[in-house]
Amino acid sequence: MPLLLALVAALALFLALLPVALALRIRGAFNTRRQAWLLPLRLAWWSSLLSAVLFALAALLAGLFWRNVWTYVPLAALAGIVLGLLATTRVRFVETTAGLFYRTSPVLSVGLLALVLVRLVAGLVQGLRVAFGDATWPESGWLSHAGMMAVGGLLLGYALVMTRYLYMRTAAYRRDGGVLRRP
Repeated sequence: MPLLLALVAALALFLALLPVALALRIRGAFNTRRQAWLLPLRLAWWSSLLSAVLFALAALLAGLFWRNVWTYVPLAALAGIVLGLLATTRVRFVETTAGLFYRTSPVLSVGLLALVLVRLVAGLVQGLRVAFGDATWPESGWLSHAGMMAVGGLLLGYALVMTRYLYMRTAAYRRDGGVLRRP
C-alpha cells in the first residue's frame, strides 16, 4: 500500500509540474540570450549523460518485450546526434561586460517542444484508447512503444551534443581568460 501511495504521489507531482516545465521551456525558447555559467552547463552535460545511460538500459530491457525497440531507438539517437551537431552551428555566443551569453535557435527549440507535446498527447490518447476502448498498441510505427521510445532517443541524442558543446565552449572561454574564439 505505501508503494502504491508513493506512485500516485509521484504521478500527481509530475502532472502538476508538467505545465510549469512546458511554460518555462516556451519562455526559454524565445529568450534572446542566456548566461553561460559553467556550473549549470556542467550539470546539464552530466545529467544528460546519466539520462542517456539510463535510457539505453531501459531500451535494452524494453527490447525484450516490444519489437523494433533495438532498431528504432539507436537510429533515432543517431538522428538526434546529427541534429545536435547541426544545431551547434546555430548557437551564437556574445561577450558583454556582464559576462558570456549564448543564444540557440528559437525555431529548433520550438520544434523540439512541439515534438515533446505531440509525443505526450499521442501517448496519452493511445493509452486511454487501449485502457477504455477496444484498441491495441500498434506493433510498429511512431505510435508503437518503440516509436515512442525513439522520440526519447532523438531528444537525448540532441541534448548530449548540445550540452557538451555549450559546456566545452564556456569552459574554453573561462580557461582562455575571457577570450571568445571560433571553434
